Amino acid sequence: MIHSVREVGQRALLIEVTAEKDHPALMAHLAEQPFTGQIDAIPGVKTVLVDFRRRRDAQTALKQAKRLKLRRRRLAAAEDAAGEKTAATERAGAPTPAMDRPTPARPAPQIPQAYAPALALQPREAVVEVLPASVGEAPGQILVQDMGRYGYGASGVGRAGPADFSAARQANRLIGNDDSAAVFEIAGGGLSVRLCQTSILAVTGAEVSLEVLTQEAVPTSRGGTEIAQTIERTRSAPGRAPFWVFPGEVLHLGAPQRGVYSYLGISGGLEAPVVLGSASTDIGAGIGPAPVQAGDRFGLAGAASRFVGIASVAPTPLPLPQQATVLRYAPGPRVEFFGTRRASTAGLARLEGQPWEVMIESSRASLVLEGDDPIRRTQSEALPAEPLMRGSIWVTDSGQPAVALAEHPVTSSDPVLGVVVREDLSLAAQLPRGAEVRFQAVDPETLGAVRTR
Repeated sequence: MIHSVREVGQRALLIEVTAEKDHPALMAHLAEQPFTGQIDAIPGVKTVLVDFRRRRDAQTALKQAKRLKLRRRRLAAAEDAAGEKTAATERAGAPTPAMDRPTPARPAPQIPQAYAPALALQPREAVVEVLPASVGEAPGQILVQDMGRYGYGASGVGRAGPADFSAARQANRLIGNDDSAAVFEIAGGGLSVRLCQTSILAVTGAEVSLEVLTQEAVPTSRGGTEIAQTIERTRSAPGRAPFWVFPGEVLHLGAPQRGVYSYLGISGGLEAPVVLGSASTDIGAGIGPAPVQAGDRFGLAGAASRFVGIASVAPTPLPLPQQATVLRYAPGPRVEFFGTRRASTAGLARLEGQPWEVMIESSRASLVLEGDDPIRRTQSEALPAEPLMRGSIWVTDSGQPAVALAEHPVTSSDPVLGVVVREDLSLAAQLPRGAEVRFQAVDPETLGAVRTR
């Protein structure tokens, strides 16, 4: 029944069943009797990745999962019986009665097949309008993101959410929003927005210049006739701090000097369509609000807060120029695919023993890396597709690793060598193309360095 239970990262377990026929029973058990603190159960072919809120919950479940006794559900038995009856009926050339088909235990969620339509706004409801890019600028992708959607892994829908969740959370806390309020995620800078109402804003994440442009009518006299002349004034706005912007003023974000993703929060939170419990845009799945375009206008999801300047999270660390960024990771769960009898951790040693370069193919889905000495598999048998989680370091057939980010694939047949710790996931997302990365194995409990060579 239960073949093995492995720790994955700091707060997850990978439960493997002996045979594929036991997999539905395991999923049914986790749905009907979830572990304490369980927030999602993501199926593979013979495995289930169970994600938890806290490490303590994962440790408690580790002991329970090893003693788990599965019983094949009546539904599974009914499906087998119905399958045999259907095959016999088809051989006889007769139609299958609807009453002979098993009824699912619960309806599956309806997964949208397209982006949600924009919300209809009255002119007085609009708070912010996205402007076209300035001449000579090529702004990056602009998305609406909140903390993402939970609990849909069994349906093949990932969490999504911000690439740098620490920076998005900080933007909201600076202006008195809930952590889950929707914000703009800007890749590469270049965003310009016009405010339609007096608002409190905050920008966090990548290091960018912030300019507020104001057009003022200044009275002048020509030949005894007083006329109004419009002049443009510019003032700087602080990063990682709340600031006021008034109606008609334009906020412009420059190109990042460090990092990749910036987050613009507005007190009250952006109003955006909610899909499967979240206003996050998932580019890979094509669900949630559509990517932001010039001319889009947004209202507020709630009332603006009277309390600002509250930032209980540390500023997101950003990569330093001309220096290698060290990402800490917890080894496993598939270290054995890269080891030998004499050196069981050979794959880990190769991962840590060289620098890796961030490639141009990197995106919100993954950090694609390349090194001079590929990590070779020592086990040739195919690995049935297994679930991934954010931070998973999987190794492709070419021997080059990739790190799962916000929109990572739900499953992969490439073995996972380790998982980047949660404390370094935001830093990983902010690594620009061409940056140098090194890995350091740590204990998932203490984050103290461990030897792999």
